[in-house]
Amino acid sequence: MSLSKNRAIIELTVGGLMLSLSALAVAFAHIGAGGAGFYRMLFASILCFLLLKVRRIPVLLKSYRAQLYTGLAGVFLAIDLVLWHQSIYVVGPGIGSILTNCQVFFMTVLGMCLLKERPSIYFLISILLAFVGLYLLLVPEMTSSLGIKGVVFGVLSGLAYAICVYFLKINTQLPDGGGDKTAQMLNLGIWAALVLLGYAMFNGESLAIVDAQTLVMLIIYGVFVQFVGWLLVNRSIGSISLGVAGLILLLEPVITYFIDVTFLGKASSTFQVCGALLTIFAVYIGSIKPPEKVQPLPPAKEQKRAGPLRG
Repeated sequence: MSLSKNRAIIELTVGGLMLSLSALAVAFAHIGAGGAGFYRMLFASILCFLLLKVRRIPVLLKSYRAQLYTGLAGVFLAIDLVLWHQSIYVVGPGIGSILTNCQVFFMTVLGMCLLKERPSIYFLISILLAFVGLYLLLVPEMTSSLGIKGVVFGVLSGLAYAICVYFLKINTQLPDGGGDKTAQMLNLGIWAALVLLGYAMFNGESLAIVDAQTLVMLIIYGVFVQFVGWLLVNRSIGSISLGVAGLILLLEPVITYFIDVTFLGKASSTFQVCGALLTIFAVYIGSIKPPEKVQPLPPAKEQKRAGPLRG
C-alpha cells in the first residue's frame, strides 16, 4: 500500500527522530563498534520475526530481487554502522551524527544519476546551505589528526548509508513494492547482523554485555532505533524523492547535536551552533520544491499529437 506524500513525510520525520537516539545509545553503551551494531540488528530482527509470525506473513520475501536489494542494503548498513561508531568514539555523538548525514549529498547524486531525479533551484540552494552549515560545524573538529580521522570515518559512513537507502528505494519500485515492509527489514537485519558479527570476531571484540546500562542502551538501539525508526523510514522512503528523504533525515543529527551540547557538556562554538541552525533551515528550503523525476518522452503517436519535434 502506497502512502500519501504528506503521510510519508510525517512518518519519515518520526523515524528520523527515533534515529536521533542512536548516537546517544552508542556513546553510552560499553561495547565495541561491531558489537553495538550486531545487537542493534539482532534485537530488531527478533522483533521483526515475531511481528511477522503474529500477522501470519511469510518471513521470506517471495521476490529474489527483493531479497537481493534488501540484502545489499543490509550489507551497506553494516558498513555504515562500523564507520559511524568509530567516528562517534572520536568526535562524539552530536558531530558523529552530523558527519554520517553527509549522506544527503551522496543521496542527491545517486538520485540524479541512477533514478533520474532533477533537482529544483530551491533544492540546489538547500544543498549549498546544508554544506555551509556542516562546514561551520566540522572545522573545529579537524584541528588534530585524530579529529580528521573521525571526520573521514563519518563522511564515509554517510556514503555507505546513502547506498543502503538507494537499494531500499529501488526495492520499492518492484511490482509488489518489494514485499512486506517488516519482511524487508528482517532480511536487511539478518544480513547486517552477519556482517557485523564477522567484523567483531575478526577484530577480537568481546560481545559480552557488561552492565545494565549497556543492556538498556542496546535495547533502545535495537527496538526504538532499528525496529520502530527504520520501519517508518522504509515505509515512507518510496513515496518521496531520494533527495528530500536525505534532507528530512538531516534533522536527526541536528537534534542529537543539541542534546550533546545541552545535556552532555559537548564544547561548542557560536559558529557550530549557527551551522546547526543553518542546516535546519536548509531542510526547510529543500522541502519547498523537491527534486522531480525526469519525465520520459511520450510514445511516437502521442508525439505527433503534441506537435512536431525538432531534429
